[in-house]
Amino acid sequence: MINIISRRCICGKIPNFALPNSKTALEKIFSVKMRPRSMPLPLLISDVGQLPLVSSFQSQNLSSLVQLFWPGSLTVVLPNPSSVMSLVSSDEGTIAVRCPDNDFVRGIAKDLGPLAATSANLHGEPTPENAIEIADMLPGVDLVVDGGPLNGLASTLVDLSQPDPVILREGPITSEMVFKSLEQ
Repeated sequence: MINIISRRCICGKIPNFALPNSKTALEKIFSVKMRPRSMPLPLLISDVGQLPLVSSFQSQNLSSLVQLFWPGSLTVVLPNPSSVMSLVSSDEGTIAVRCPDNDFVRGIAKDLGPLAATSANLHGEPTPENAIEIADMLPGVDLVVDGGPLNGLASTLVDLSQPDPVILREGPITSEMVFKSLEQ
């Protein structure tokens, strides 16, 4: 089953989610979105306590970033994904993780565990602004939950799998904010 949650607080991106160990559901996300299989799905978690479920990686940089920016618009790319996350790990042995600033989504992740998630749009297309547009764009989705209109940017994406952090995509959290937080 693919579920879409339309919520104002997910940084303008509506997650299209499935459990990360459900191959059928993950395949459906790739198919419905026309997303290349070479682009693994990121995970949404309820809180920092779920990090060990997805990766054994620990570092001062990771601790500093998540303490300051989670829940929020920060996605981190981590090495050492846990074996149960193999369906959402990259070929390079990394996994992308975010704790969203959305109580509803975090509640689902708390109850079900980490969620493989992506924005609710066709790959490469703008994200629709409301649930009706989402349902029209993605007719193969099983459920759309309408949380109101959206606005915002994609999350900031920071790769922590390298010796030095690398900003892969700047979003609401600027590069300056990221690197300043790592100096503390």
